[in-house]
Amino acid sequence: MTRYFGGIKLGFGGLSRAYRETAVSAIEEAGIVEVFEEIMFTARSGYSELQKIKKLIEEYGRIEQEKYSDTVELGFFIKKDFEEEFREKLAKLTRKKIELEKA
Repeated sequence: MTRYFGGIKLGFGGLSRAYRETAVSAIEEAGIVEVFEEIMFTARSGYSELQKIKKLIEEYGRIEQEKYSDTVELGFFIKKDFEEEFREKLAKLTRKKIELEKA
């Protein structure tokens, strides 16, 4: 039986150094990810305020779904910490002419 080895023998010190350098490199390149709790809402409104509503939603969260018929229905997520502030701004922006439900 013949065995061939095409690599470099690192020994214990070389192997541990290679693992350490790889781990450090991976951690440095991974970056930081912000994690936060979100609340899902559904909003129904007319077309007249649509652009203002979408802009406000994008300021506080992200739009997940849009349905258009005689009215507009938006499904979206807002960061939980900003729920009250968002509701106040939305009510003021639309003069309370919007249906908003927590999903």
